[in-house]
Amino acid sequence: MEKEEKALELINVHKHFGGIYALRGIHFEVEEGEVHALVGENGAGKSTLIKIITGVHPLDEGEIYLFGKRVKIENPIVARQRGIVAIYQESSLIENFTVAQNIFLGHEIQENRSGWLMEKMMVKESQELMEQFPLSIDPLQKVKNIGLGDKRIVEILKALSNNAQIFIMDEPTAGMSKIEIENFFKIVRDLKKRRKTVIYISHHLEEIFQIADRVTVLRDGENVGTHSTKDIQISELVRMMIGRNLESEFPKRFGAPGDKVLLEVKNFFSERMLAPISFSLRSGEILGITGIIGSGKTELGKSLFGLSQNYSGDYFLYGKKVRIDSPQKAVQLGVSFIPEDRKNEGLFLQLPIVDNLSMIIIDQAVKMLFTSNRKKISIANEIIRDLLIHPPNIHMMARNLSGGNQQKVVVGKWIKSQPKIIIMDEPTRGVDVGAKYEIYKLILRFADEGLGIILLSSEFKEVAGLCDRIFILRKGEAVAEMKSSQKNLEQLYQLA
Repeated sequence: MEKEEKALELINVHKHFGGIYALRGIHFEVEEGEVHALVGENGAGKSTLIKIITGVHPLDEGEIYLFGKRVKIENPIVARQRGIVAIYQESSLIENFTVAQNIFLGHEIQENRSGWLMEKMMVKESQELMEQFPLSIDPLQKVKNIGLGDKRIVEILKALSNNAQIFIMDEPTAGMSKIEIENFFKIVRDLKKRRKTVIYISHHLEEIFQIADRVTVLRDGENVGTHSTKDIQISELVRMMIGRNLESEFPKRFGAPGDKVLLEVKNFFSERMLAPISFSLRSGEILGITGIIGSGKTELGKSLFGLSQNYSGDYFLYGKKVRIDSPQKAVQLGVSFIPEDRKNEGLFLQLPIVDNLSMIIIDQAVKMLFTSNRKKISIANEIIRDLLIHPPNIHMMARNLSGGNQQKVVVGKWIKSQPKIIIMDEPTRGVDVGAKYEIYKLILRFADEGLGIILLSSEFKEVAGLCDRIFILRKGEAVAEMKSSQKNLEQLYQLA
């Protein structure tokens, strides 16, 4: 039985990973020639839904229809064959290839008899494709020499040259300048005129109202509504995304920041920043620094821990000017860092849980080899009790833990190093709701004990629920500061 023709329709789609549901009974439809925005908080189910549409994940239950016909999308190759292309934040282009070579990559024009690539023909057709929009990108230019906005456009041209019908764009304007965004939007509107279909994902809600016809909101793996962008306000959209009362999701804090200044940052500036940023951190304070990808918050955190030297500005720890030129120096000064990328930067995946938990500070990495097993087990068990980690065996390799338990191991390891300042970069990413709450309790407990905590998070609800002050970064610039009494989640979404 065929459905009424739409570009894409998903009916009653379910997906779970282990015992955790990522999608519950999703119904999602997109009209041909429509720009349809998909929004929701981190963990709402957007990425899982997109990975089902592009064949990365199989659905557990449900149906998919393309232009009225029921289909199966077993893998990304099948998705591309069916005209579905995803354009992600991370470029898929080959930097040392020319624009034309990238446009025809995977479906090169070849001479029939010899099989030789027809480079001139590909350059000619690339030029003709660009003239349709029109664009002034040189097809002979190497991709590494063109701007970020042009790279995104080349990815669209690459998809068009391969007869794409449905374009999925995931935070496509991240890192772009205002002019690049305007040019990119012209291309998206041109795609719409050509009856191409665009699924547009962005945390920049004002972009949604500039470019999209309709918007669907996901929350906790469910579709909570689809609206015309003409019929809904940003504030209503934010309320749909949030859904629940903040107070019910975060533990109550009993303490308050002290008067002692632990850290002062003056005129921090890096290559990702548009303007310098200055701030201070007091004992017992939880300072939130928030913004989406490309805002510069991760670079700031890494420089404070000595992982990056590509910055200018002054740091004052406990009233003294310091230069933190290595992680070892940071640890000696009482600074700990919980990285965003737990697998590559936070854990030794080939070592057992007990060794990861007892390897508390970098200077002790060698000493750990000579630490008694009894001491290691004691440290590991203490952390496990604090964070409610339940591995079946503390000698299990860290690589075999779930994502949530891996993150809890990283958090616990650094919290037990007894620092004065903890920098946490997305500490609850990939962690289930119950584990998040336990980590939140630990953050508040250590703040109440006088530690200064810098929380780098793109989870706006998280920073609003936990932090005493919030700095909002947007494309490398501090656009606002909110104090505890001023925290407004709707305003936070709009500013970031």
